Amino acid sequence: MKKLALLFVVLGFLFANNAKSQTYYDFTLTDLNGDDITLSELLQDGPVLLGFWATWCSPCKEEMKYMQEIYEKYKAKGFTYLAVNTDSQKSLSKVKSYISSKGYTFPVVLDTDEKIFNAYLGEGMPYSLLINQNKEIVAKHLGFIVGDEAKIEKEVVNVLPEGNSESDAMDK
Repeated sequence: MKKLALLFVVLGFLFANNAKSQTYYDFTLTDLNGDDITLSELLQDGPVLLGFWATWCSPCKEEMKYMQEIYEKYKAKGFTYLAVNTDSQKSLSKVKSYISSKGYTFPVVLDTDEKIFNAYLGEGMPYSLLINQNKEIVAKHLGFIVGDEAKIEKEVVNVLPEGNSESDAMDK
């Protein structure tokens, strides 16, 4: 039993540190309006949370409801939630109609060949990576259950540009 517990501790440690071992990969993808969005350009304003999702993924849809709230709350402080859709070319019409039906305002880009998902070692859906302005992956999330949004929001606040975090506002 002790060996099994030790194995879980070691695996947990390796998994927790995996986000830091991943490397930054810049990309340009097309959004739902046909415009190009480049990750490095978004990072000039502040941290970016890449959220890989698909229309068939129920936890992805649940997560996006909360990410919309976090995006609205911190976008003026430089934060971007970038929803990276991995649906196939055939499903693209579903993507645009789903996003507009929900009234989401965060940018959505299309990764139909999953090149970016694979470059960031995507493991399943939803899969999120928080990248700070130094182009470091500072957090990674696989899956989503209600309550995870609080942890994600804290991580976002911790990497906002100087003078833009909630604690800075409270200090003034």
